[in-house]
Amino acid sequence: MGRVRKSAVQIRFEILEFLYYASRPQLRTHIWRKATTLAYDDFLKHLSYLERAGLLEDVGDGRYRLTRRGRKIYDDLRRSLPSIL
Repeated sequence: MGRVRKSAVQIRFEILEFLYYASRPQLRTHIWRKATTLAYDDFLKHLSYLERAGLLEDVGDGRYRLTRRGRKIYDDLRRSLPSIL
């Protein structure tokens, strides 16, 4: 039986979650390795989407952190998920 593919929403949520609990900005490659099982090119597409959406920001040297908006979105999703699953 093959692996079930994750939706874009699930992948992006997992990236947000990883950064939410990180104590400091994380290297792009560290996020990729720890938060996803994607090919690097696919991961970069999701990272770029989240950055364009204003949910995370590049703080330099390839390190990313959540923005205030990203934290709020994560909190809102985290609260909402149990009621819709």
